[in-house]
This record gives sequence, structure tokens and C-alpha cells, in this order.
Amino acid sequence: MSRMMRFFTAMIAGVLMAAAAPAASQAAGKPANTCPAGFNLGPVTVAQALKLPRSLAGIEAGVVTEERIVAGVTSVDKNANGKVCVQLSRGLVISQRPNGQFFYNIVDDNSSAR
Repeated sequence: MSRMMRFFTAMIAGVLMAAAAPAASQAAGKPANTCPAGFNLGPVTVAQALKLPRSLAGIEAGVVTEERIVAGVTSVDKNANGKVCVQLSRGLVISQRPNGQFFYNIVDDNSSAR
């Protein structure tokens, strides 16, 4: 094998290893099925989300339907395990937005699924 061919082979191998290393380290470092810090209501299922106080108040006030809550939770559940993380943030508590009293902040419970 010529010197140039060995050089190109080594360079290609190095590029492939450099490209694969960050992906492997990222996957290993991300927690699975956990809620981020600050999501004080923790992981909840769709059925539990429907029973949360703000959800019940929104349904009772006619602002939202059960179907819309189910659709919202399902759209956030990227890993399809039936759970999302729920947060009642201070901003939503003191919000002056119309219907702000019915909101929760929700994210998927698996930080590696986007």
C-alpha cells in the first residue's frame, strides 16, 4: 500500500471515529424516563393529567375539553410511554394571561427523545 493510500485510510478511520464518539457519549450521558429539575408534579399519565386541579377547572369552565387535554399530552409524549412531566410554575400562578389559571407546563419524561 502506498504512503498516500495509508494516509487516506487513516484519515477516513479517524473521521469516522470522531463522528461516532460524540453520539455514543451523548446517549450514555442522558437519563431515561426522568423529569427535569423543577417539574414539581413529576411524571403523570394522561388519566392523571385529566384529574389535575387546573385541568378539572378548565373543563368545568368550558375552556378546554378532555379530548384537547389528551391530544396535548399525547403530542408532548415523544417516547410514547404514556407519561409526561408536569410543572406548575410561579409564572403561571401569577399570570395575567387570559385563562392562565388553567395552564401547566408539560414536557416529555425522556430528555433524550426530541
